[in-house]
Amino acid sequence: MADTSISPQLPPLSRRIRLRHLELLAALGEHASLKHAAEMMGMSQPAASKLLLEAESLVGTTLYERSNRGVLPTAAGAALVLRAQRFLGLVDGLGEEVQVAQQGAKGRVRVGVSPACGAVIPGALAAMRAAAQDVVLRIEEGSSASLLERLRDGRLDCVLGRVLDSQDLEDFDTLHLYNESIVMVAEPQHPIFSKSTVDWEDALSYEWVLPPQGAPLRRTLAFWLARQGFQEPRCLLESTLTLANLTVLRENQALVLLGSISARQFSEQGVVRVVPLPFDGIALPSVSLFLPQDDYAHEPVDIFIRALEQHVRETLT
Repeated sequence: MADTSISPQLPPLSRRIRLRHLELLAALGEHASLKHAAEMMGMSQPAASKLLLEAESLVGTTLYERSNRGVLPTAAGAALVLRAQRFLGLVDGLGEEVQVAQQGAKGRVRVGVSPACGAVIPGALAAMRAAAQDVVLRIEEGSSASLLERLRDGRLDCVLGRVLDSQDLEDFDTLHLYNESIVMVAEPQHPIFSKSTVDWEDALSYEWVLPPQGAPLRRTLAFWLARQGFQEPRCLLESTLTLANLTVLRENQALVLLGSISARQFSEQGVVRVVPLPFDGIALPSVSLFLPQDDYAHEPVDIFIRALEQHVRETLT
């Protein structure tokens, strides 16, 4: 007679796997080395290897292939590493939420801001304050690629940046905010303003602060100048840090490229003056807000999004 008994089902993975397993997987995702992951966690390599075997036993499949050159994630391993990183990022964020709530605020939003895209942050903050929405913003600046990686693993709630064709955005929801043009600025007393008209020969006779080699804007500018028959300008500094660029601009007779919104704000403050030189045919990628495609969005993020959209709608459109 056939055995018709039902095998007992294992409890859900969430009740079997431990936080330590997830921490190891997240560390392996960051270092791709069992030795370095063990050092990061403050344990021996044999202990880390044993912990990985435990995780694989609990999951029921191989997560990492071992070889003489280290460990490589399987498809299941890569998927679980991503989830582990995101989960740990959310747990860290939960601790910050508790601290903010104890101070009387509604919550905290971790916003990644790529270079030259932060001009709308003060306006969004003012809109939240005007609506009596007491939300704390924590701003992190970095390259679009690094910020999107932090968003992917749960260490940021959203990223304000430009859409680049080369970036993998399948994991994110994208909220388009605005477009802006590119302008050239200089220190208000720069000698270039002594001329009644400014042409490209004038601009190229000075040193420029430029984005790093390989940056989309740098490539676009070089291609555009070549089409006009000009060489790339002499570079005084390669930088994407707006404040550093403005400091260099103030202390040197250099020219700096900015988005039109940032340029307008700094011009109104008397920090810079716009050089009347057209950049016809050079377009900056649109500025958007990137959000994770999951169900983890919470009220403070929604409040920030509404305030940001309101500010953009009232001042930029």
